Amino acid sequence: MVCSSDTTVRSIVSRTTICQFITFELMRYLLLPLIILYRLYFAVVFFTVLTILYPVFWVMLLKDANFEKVFKLKVATSRVILFLDFIYLRRLSVPKNLPPGPYVICANHSSYLDIILMYPILPKTKFMFIGKSELLSWPVLNIFFKKMDIGVNREKRHSAMRSIIRAKQEIARGWSIVIYPEGKIPADTPKLHPFKSGAFKMAVEEQVPILPITLIDTWKLFATDPPLTAWARPGICRVVVHDPIPTKGLEKKDLVNLRQQTYDVINAPLLKYNKKVIDKF
Repeated sequence: MVCSSDTTVRSIVSRTTICQFITFELMRYLLLPLIILYRLYFAVVFFTVLTILYPVFWVMLLKDANFEKVFKLKVATSRVILFLDFIYLRRLSVPKNLPPGPYVICANHSSYLDIILMYPILPKTKFMFIGKSELLSWPVLNIFFKKMDIGVNREKRHSAMRSIIRAKQEIARGWSIVIYPEGKIPADTPKLHPFKSGAFKMAVEEQVPILPITLIDTWKLFATDPPLTAWARPGICRVVVHDPIPTKGLEKKDLVNLRQQTYDVINAPLLKYNKKVIDKF
């Protein structure tokens, strides 16, 4: 009798899940023209704003001394792009009196929006990104990774080493470094994937805190694949800026615990606000 009851429950749950999936796909199909239109609009806004400001950035980036001014202009530019694309930031939690850094900033990575949003999230914490070397081939954006931000080719050891050395030099100058420790945008976001060790090794070696950040909604505001038809819409992105995790006194033997601690901190809000979606994976 118990087995029969369990089978019935599983059957009902299965049918419910299938119905939810069909409903979602039908809604997505009906909204597809609007999704494509919004994604095209987003791209036009993004590249138009950056193209207009490109000469200004190009001149300013001729001198390293201008990097802080460039950072402030990036903050302003990101705010304009997000405003024109009807995407708004809601900070659910931010530490009081957050020191200016430097930090190794670690966040979950579920959308290209993550990069744009980082500037208004931390407008007073000057930082540089470590990003894939492929960004050097992107029009307009490549100027930042040629001059200021740090491109890395993970398949070439000497490229990775140069990037690490440069990042450590910038930390010594007071700049924070943003690294997405998942290493890529996973296909099953918002589920958080295992972290790679590079960010935590750098933080321990330089004895600077980890600053964890959770981006709760970017996966559903601007999905990544397929490029033209993935889900996209205006809306509010909730974010949690967590308390810094100190690394003073930590050694190589502490890397695993530090990595897991950071993972758990970032993952907690994802599980809280996206649990139904994550449980499907």
